[in-house]
Amino acid sequence: MTIKNSPILLSILFTLFALVFPSISGAIITVNNISSLSTIYLIHFAAFTCGILVTLWIMKKSKFSLQDFGFRRFKAEAWMIVIVISELITFFNGLTHKDSFSVQYVFTLLLFVIAVGICEELIFRGLIFKYLSAKGLKIAILGSSILFGIGHLANLASGADLVMTLLQITYAFLFGLVCAEIVAKTKSIIFPIIWHAMHDFIAFMTDGEPTVLAVSIYIIHCMVLIGLSIYFWRALFTKKDAMKLKNTESYV
Repeated sequence: MTIKNSPILLSILFTLFALVFPSISGAIITVNNISSLSTIYLIHFAAFTCGILVTLWIMKKSKFSLQDFGFRRFKAEAWMIVIVISELITFFNGLTHKDSFSVQYVFTLLLFVIAVGICEELIFRGLIFKYLSAKGLKIAILGSSILFGIGHLANLASGADLVMTLLQITYAFLFGLVCAEIVAKTKSIIFPIIWHAMHDFIAFMTDGEPTVLAVSIYIIHCMVLIGLSIYFWRALFTKKDAMKLKNTESYV
C-alpha cells in the first residue's frame, strides 16, 4: 500500500505539513530576537501565505477540482448568528495591548489571522477532510478534527504551559469538529475560513488573562461548540440521509 493510496497516512503527512510554515517563521523570529508584534505578524503572514500557495498547488495537482475541496458559495443560515454572537462576547474580557494599538498593528494582525485561517482550513477542512472522505463521512469529520487538535501539541515545543496547551487542544478539536460538520453540511469551506480568521483576530485583540470572566466565556464557547456539534451531527446523520452518506462523492 502506497502513501498516495492511504487517506490516513496522507492526512498525517498533511498535518505535519501544516506545522512546517509556522515552525519556520517561529525559528526566524527567535534567531533574530524580534520583539515587535507588527514585525512578528508580518513574518508569520509571509510563512502562512507560502503555506497557502503550496496547498493550492497540491490541490491543483490532485485528482479533485477546487470545488471538490469546498470552493463554493454558501447560504447564510440562522446558526451563523449563534457563532458570531458567541465570538463577540469575548470582547467583554477587554482589549489587550490597548496602549500600543495602532493602525499598523491592527492591519498586520488582520493579514496574519486571514493567512492562518485560509491556510489551516485549506489543509484540515480541505485536503485532509476530502481524502478522509474515502473512509466515510464520519471518519472525515472526526479524523480531521482529531488531527487539528493534535496539531496544537506543537505549542509545547515553544514553551507553552502543559495545562493551557491541553485546554487549547480540546478547544481546537471542538472547533475543528464544528467546522468539518459545516463543510459537510454546506459543501463549502468559505464560512469556516471566515470564522477561523475572526476567532483568531478576536483572541489576539482581547485580554487572555485567566480571570473568572475569561474562564466563564471560555466555558460558554465550549458549550456553544458542543451544542453546534450535536445539532450538525443529528442533521447530517438522520436515518433519512443514511443512504446518501454512503456515496463519498456526495461529500465536499
